[in-house]
Amino acid sequence: MKSVCFFNNKGGVGKTTLACNIASYIATKLSYRVLVVDADPQCNSTQLIIDPDDLDKMYQVKKIKNPSSPQTLFDVLQPIAQGDSSIAEDIHPLLGSRNRFKVDLIPGHPRLATLEDLLSQAWVNFGGGDLGGARKTNWNSELTTSISERYDLVFFDVGPSLGALNRSVLVGVDYFVTPMGCDIFSLAGIENISLWFREWLKSYERGVRLCEERWGDQIPEHVKRDADTIARLAGYTVQQYITKTIRGERRATKAYETILEKIPNSIQKELRRFIKEDVAEADLRLGDVPNMFSLVPLAQNANAPIHDLESGDGLVGTQYTQKTAYMTFIRQLAHNLLCNVGLEARA
Repeated sequence: MKSVCFFNNKGGVGKTTLACNIASYIATKLSYRVLVVDADPQCNSTQLIIDPDDLDKMYQVKKIKNPSSPQTLFDVLQPIAQGDSSIAEDIHPLLGSRNRFKVDLIPGHPRLATLEDLLSQAWVNFGGGDLGGARKTNWNSELTTSISERYDLVFFDVGPSLGALNRSVLVGVDYFVTPMGCDIFSLAGIENISLWFREWLKSYERGVRLCEERWGDQIPEHVKRDADTIARLAGYTVQQYITKTIRGERRATKAYETILEKIPNSIQKELRRFIKEDVAEADLRLGDVPNMFSLVPLAQNANAPIHDLESGDGLVGTQYTQKTAYMTFIRQLAHNLLCNVGLEARA
């Protein structure tokens, strides 16, 4: 199983739309077993995938603690919230048969935000060689290990924060993908990611070393990850911008094109440390996300992936052409991403 986190310090870059649609395409068109984990307290992936009526029922059921209902990520982490060092033993995602994306889902929960302070303290303790802090920090390594026989791919959607929750998610994944907008703030976000990653990876290595010295064979395997295998860059995408034509001339695009030219160099300069040796520079650019205009809100209202939209969802006119363009993009993106994470790009 390969685990991939969609992450950028810059918000508003279409991260959730991209993560959920690529997950659905790989599951439905390429027959991979895919799980989506919504680790964003804003629960955007959850709201996109689950019908509002089903969403309301699910959270109402959780209030009365029905043990047979799907777990949210907060349910998975609740033992840690209550003072334990391990996640819930049995993981029960919402099954893909119950949503149009056809992917299993561990829904998000707003209460995930309340774990920031707890995970921050666990990180400090881990840095001092505390085994309990190490196990709490590595909860996602425990999660991915526990589900590794059930899935081929697990995609994590996170918010744009550089906080403890996102750090604990990234500690447990093999790769991350950075969706980018064609703007100066996305370039700044890449610099932030680089500085943040470098700092905490050094701390992680130190914490593992101290734990090994103090606890030896008592350390679970998922706590002893090699820092060089954590969160390797699998690639990036760039949102296409809308050009304006005034009196037959394209306008207001030069600034965008200048930034577009800077992105590859910025990626190489800031994130070279996190690129796998066998992934070529040219292969990191997974694709340019076409502007979907009204297709995104249409898909949101239908709780459906863009490639599955049909006339019954309100698809009309030129939207069919836009859908075809998106299908071409998502097909190539799936191929590129799977190659970069070491999986076969099935026909």
